[in-house]
This record gives sequence, structure tokens and C-alpha cells, in this order.
Amino acid sequence: MHAASVIMLCWAMIGAACFFSGSVPALVAVSLAVLVAFIGLPHGAADHRFARSRLEPLLGSSWLAGFLVGYIAIALLVVLGWVWAPSFTIAAFFLASAWHFGQEEPRLPVGPQFLRPAFRFARGGLVIWAPLVFQQGEVFGLLSVVAPGGLGPESRAMLGVLANWSWLMLATAAAAWGLQAMLAIGAGRWRRRVLLLDNAMVASLLVLFALASPVVAFLVYFCGWHSARGLKRLRRELRESWPQLALSLAPLTVSAIALTVVGVCWGLPGTHWNETVIRATFVGLSAVAVPHLLLHGLAPYLDTSGQRHSTRPAPSAVGSAA
Repeated sequence: MHAASVIMLCWAMIGAACFFSGSVPALVAVSLAVLVAFIGLPHGAADHRFARSRLEPLLGSSWLAGFLVGYIAIALLVVLGWVWAPSFTIAAFFLASAWHFGQEEPRLPVGPQFLRPAFRFARGGLVIWAPLVFQQGEVFGLLSVVAPGGLGPESRAMLGVLANWSWLMLATAAAAWGLQAMLAIGAGRWRRRVLLLDNAMVASLLVLFALASPVVAFLVYFCGWHSARGLKRLRRELRESWPQLALSLAPLTVSAIALTVVGVCWGLPGTHWNETVIRATFVGLSAVAVPHLLLHGLAPYLDTSGQRHSTRPAPSAVGSAA
């Protein structure tokens, strides 16, 4: 079971964080780049296939051009945001990521219906809230490497505001966790096992986020949980084998990696090569993540618009009927 493997991975990383005082920067940087390239980026590399059924009814044969122009334009705005407005970019990216991660988490019926969106948002952002509360200095140091121009006092003030907000989000996630534990008590045997296993995984992730390096914690959650589940779901929806899926995702994945490497190494290099790798990975990932989460967030509205457009009678038909 995937959740059980993530729990074991979490505690292996927690043990490493406790017994080893510091990580090797080069090893962390290389691991980050490799795992994001082979697991993180591919789960969004099928966005053109996801977008086609939603944009083609609205744009016709020009749907692909509209998709590519919009996707690239948003990605460029994110990259420019890291250079010109890092504080705003970080805050917007953190909050949008928490929302997106929460939408992709298991939809377990916990708590009143009107509170479930808040519970999902709080849970999805644990990888952000916990490091901001327990390792704010580490987070600031990492973001100082990622932002090409560094971070000034306004960025530290912004992170302080986000840290205060994170306390509220952690309390909300704790409430959802407690309600789920109570639900498990009265559930049947199989359902109790699912709920308790999910609770154990959330608790393990929270400890990992609080103790381990933010980069290591991000890798475990984003690659080991979020992206891995996304790829499994994508393969199931597309009804393709793993080799077929890999071949279909390769063109956009390779293009994103190449553009990121060229753009950051030539235009936004770091002081050391491992800093350049970390900057390239996070800036490139955020550049493709923002259009990805916007596309998936707008999908219900695009579906509704496409259905209305397809059921609307053609002008010639209306004229002939008149």
C-alpha cells in the first residue's frame, strides 16, 4: 500500500535527520534535481492531453496554440516574479500550492461539509506550514538561494506573516486529524484500517516536515506522495502501460528540463553549482506548477463552458429554423 511505504520512508528520513547533524549539499541538490525531473515534472507533462477535451470545444482547432501560449506566458511571469517580486511570488506560490495539494489529497468524509475545503487546504499545505513554524531560518535560507536577487527585510516580514498563518493551518489540520481518528473508532474493520493508516501517514509527514531539511521533506512529499499518486491516476485514466505513459510524457518533460537548465544556468546562475541546481529546480518547477494548478483548478469551469458551447445551436441552424 502506497501510504505504508510513505510512512516507512518518512521515518527513515527522520532517523537520518536525527543521527546525522548535517546533509551534504551536493547530494541533496543532485537528489532534488533527479527526483523532480523523473517524478515531479512528468506528472504535469500530460497537461496538453488534459486540456484538449476542455479547450477544443471552446477554441476549435486552435486549442493547442491557445494552450501553449497561455502556459508559456504564465510560466514566464512566474520566473520574472522570482526576479522582480520574490515576496509576492513566494506567498502566492505557497498558498496556491497548498490549495492544489489539498485538492489532490484523498477525499475522506471528515467533519461537516462546509469545513472540508478548509481541512483539505490545511492538510495540503502541511509541507509548507510545518517548516515555516519549526524551521523558519532554514526556509528563509533556502528561499534566499532560490530567489535570484536574494531576499530582503520585506521577505522576512512576509515569511513571519505566513508563519503566523501556519499556526492556524496546523490547528485546522489537527482538528481534521482528530475528527478522522474519532470516525475510525466507529467505522467497520476495513474502513477503520484505511482511516488509521491515513492518520499515521499524516502524523509521520508532519514529524518529517518539522525535523528534516525542508528540501528532503519536500522531496518525500512531492515526489514520493503527491506526484507518484498523480502518475498512477494519470496512467489509469489514460489506460496506458508504464512504458507508453513514459513515452507520451517524455517530450514535454525533456523540453521543460532543457528550458529550465538553459534559462537558469545562463541567466540566473548561483554562487556555487549546487546552488544553481537548487535554484534551477525550484524556479523551473514553480514555473510549470503554476499553469498546471491553474489548469486543473479551472477545469470544472472549462467543462461547464464547453458543455454550454457544444449544446448551443449553430447560427445557420437558427436562421434556417426561423
